[in-house]
Amino acid sequence: MTALREPLRPQPLPEVSVRSGDPDEAREVGARVYHSHRVTVLGDVSRFAMTLDAASLGPLTVGWLSYDTEVRIESSHDGHYQVNVPTAGTLVATSSGREAVAAPGTAHVHVPDRHAMFTGWVTPAPVLALRITQPALDREMEQLLDRPLRHAIDLDLAMDVSTGRGAQWLALVRSLATDLADDNSLVRQPMVAAPFAHSVMSGLLLTALHEHRDELAAPAPAAGTSVVRRARDYIEANAGQPLTVADIARTCGVGVRGLQHGFHRSMQISPTEYLRHVRLRYAHRDLLLADPMMTTVEAVAHRWGFTHRGRFSAQYRDRYGVQPADTLRRRR
Repeated sequence: MTALREPLRPQPLPEVSVRSGDPDEAREVGARVYHSHRVTVLGDVSRFAMTLDAASLGPLTVGWLSYDTEVRIESSHDGHYQVNVPTAGTLVATSSGREAVAAPGTAHVHVPDRHAMFTGWVTPAPVLALRITQPALDREMEQLLDRPLRHAIDLDLAMDVSTGRGAQWLALVRSLATDLADDNSLVRQPMVAAPFAHSVMSGLLLTALHEHRDELAAPAPAAGTSVVRRARDYIEANAGQPLTVADIARTCGVGVRGLQHGFHRSMQISPTEYLRHVRLRYAHRDLLLADPMMTTVEAVAHRWGFTHRGRFSAQYRDRYGVQPADTLRRRR
């Protein structure tokens, strides 16, 4: 017996929601959404069922994967990095002679084109599964390092997501998995989507263990004042676009960390904060000019990439001394 709540779609995948009791169909669905793989049922075959809810955001595919009985999965994650985080029970993974046990608070991180096997779901519970295309994550690392990579990033199999950066990164991915389930979610809007995907990828690289950790932790030469000025001009001219720090750095011909250090040295703020200040100024302008009968504070905030009305109102009040709704009502 199988029940398909959404039809299968080719990549890129807006959304897939599937529950199947057929191992062959479950494997086919998993291959279309994530990777080609082999599923071996280790538990009670009569209880087998796979549930998958997933969606894509640019280079990211994120979702919840669960089996109703214990299974073993084998895959080589062709052309993609993969992160799996159980919400209950354990996953035991092996890859390249290494073994790691993941439980809530620990993730498995798999690199492209390397055979991996993991066993789990003795306790049926969703696993948060994140797939990232190799070119996108490699490009993100090159932006952070400000140099080309010589080979794929060799991420450690185990990653702590229970505290500190790891917990913050997991919260970000969880919110993405939740928000993508809503077709009208703001995270699907270009102004929000590109920075969000950038944050997920850079956060992973700053959290996971890999050979470039020491290099990322070392101080990067700060961009000069002329570069910072060029970056400011670019932000001013393109604040209405879905910019990321990597976009700005690439345009200015510097690395992400160098640009960040340059902004902090010249202006005591980050490029992201400067972009937010510029967008806040443009939102203020739009509220001054808008007809309160034709628009809302929320519409103006969303136009400039502010997704949380409460935070937008607080930032606006700190900058202009009034609530955004007060500025809009003045027009009347």
